[in-house]
Parts: sequence; structure tokens; C-alpha cells
Amino acid sequence: MSKLSIQTYKQNSVGGSAESPHQLVTAVFRQILGSVAAAKGAIAQKNIEQRNTLINKATSLIAVLEDSLDFEKGGELSNNLASLYEYCSLLLFKANIENNAEKLEEVIQILLPIKSAWDQIPSEERNKVGFTK
Repeated sequence: MSKLSIQTYKQNSVGGSAESPHQLVTAVFRQILGSVAAAKGAIAQKNIEQRNTLINKATSLIAVLEDSLDFEKGGELSNNLASLYEYCSLLLFKANIENNAEKLEEVIQILLPIKSAWDQIPSEERNKVGFTK
């Protein structure tokens, strides 16, 4: 699966409208968490096709987050986020193969604090958020 850039995500999801980078990342987190939660529901309903579609969507969106990291400016934080995103992608893969809702819950528990921290960035700092690609 090829990685999507944040710009590609912006064009595909919001039609290239003037959302800030901060708002785009917020939207990506929201969609990942929604897809993972819905995939848990699909597992409960034994809907394999829907589970697969939702997990694949979440995996693609995690790749968008990973691809948007700026390793030059972000240093250790970017490296740590990249490792967490990679681990989440592995968990999603395993959850899909094993039909395992617990692994999906683990992804949610990893991403929620990251999203929460992202949401707490002061508004005056939000315009300073940039992307490498």
C-alpha cells in the first residue's frame, strides 16, 4: 500500500479547502479512531468485509500521519511518533488477520492520548504546524 501525503489527503477528503495543517491532522485522527471503533463493531457483528475495509482505511490514514512527520524539526518526538504509528499499523494488521477486537482497542488507547495532546496545542501555535511533504 502506498503512503498518502497530507496534501493528497486534503485534496481527497476536503476538496483542497483552506483547512489548516492542525485541522487536517485533527480530522485524520478523528477518522482513524472512528474507523477503528467501527471495525470493532464489525468484528462483533461478524462482518468480515466491513472490518477489512475499515481497518485498511485506518492503516492508510496512519500512514498519512507518519508521512507528515518532520524528522528534522521534530527530532526525538517525531521518531517516537513514527514508532507508535508503525506499532499501530502492525496491531491493525494483526487485528484484521486474527479478527481481534482487543488489538483494535489497543490502537485506540495508543492514539487517544496523542490526539488529546494535539488538540491541546494553543491556538496561537497551531498556525506554526507544518509538514515536510
